[in-house]
Amino acid sequence: MKAILCLAASAIALAGCSYSSHGSAENRSFERAGIVAAGDLNASGNADYAGVFVDAGGVIDRDLTLSGANVVSDASVGGNLEIEGARIRFTGRVNGDAEITGATMYLDGYFGGRLEVLGARATIDGDILGALDAMGARFNLEGRFAQPVHVVGSRGDNGNGRNGRVVISGNLEQGGYICATQVDFRAGASASGPLVVVAENRPDWDGDINYLPLNGRDCEDVARG
Repeated sequence: MKAILCLAASAIALAGCSYSSHGSAENRSFERAGIVAAGDLNASGNADYAGVFVDAGGVIDRDLTLSGANVVSDASVGGNLEIEGARIRFTGRVNGDAEITGATMYLDGYFGGRLEVLGARATIDGDILGALDAMGARFNLEGRFAQPVHVVGSRGDNGNGRNGRVVISGNLEQGGYICATQVDFRAGASASGPLVVVAENRPDWDGDINYLPLNGRDCEDVARG
């Protein structure tokens, strides 16, 4: 496997590739690094991928860390997940907490713990069982959110104003707090718990929300509702 990965990296970018593992069979951890860091693992410990192009799969019993310009993963993670990248696509399963930072993110999976997202644009789908804490310029909330969400818009270069835009088409089962220049609810959206929305204009939606006008302020300066 090591030879195959290094050959792939050399063929694409004529760069080096490293692959290492350590620990006992009951707690064996793996590290992969190079221009291309890719492959499926069955790791009883932790796993760490770092490269320009990262593609991680398999089953990781403990924690998974991914870092790269372009990151793709459908791994099943027994512990916590941490991803940093420019373009991120995660469609796997995380039993613990997840921290994801990127420019453009597509997240559609099972998140068993707290989910923290920081970036310019993100689509969040799937089952999110823990609380969502997100900050960025544009968010599409399409999944099922079992705990309260906390979403704060920030300045972007996409014409959505200095506090961004949030679009909800999923289910906010415990409501939460959302602040952005523009907040939109699409067909199929629902909110079962108390939901505070701070925006320049009241969303055109028949659901039960506690609307507060933003009045030109920065969301980061607005007290949490």
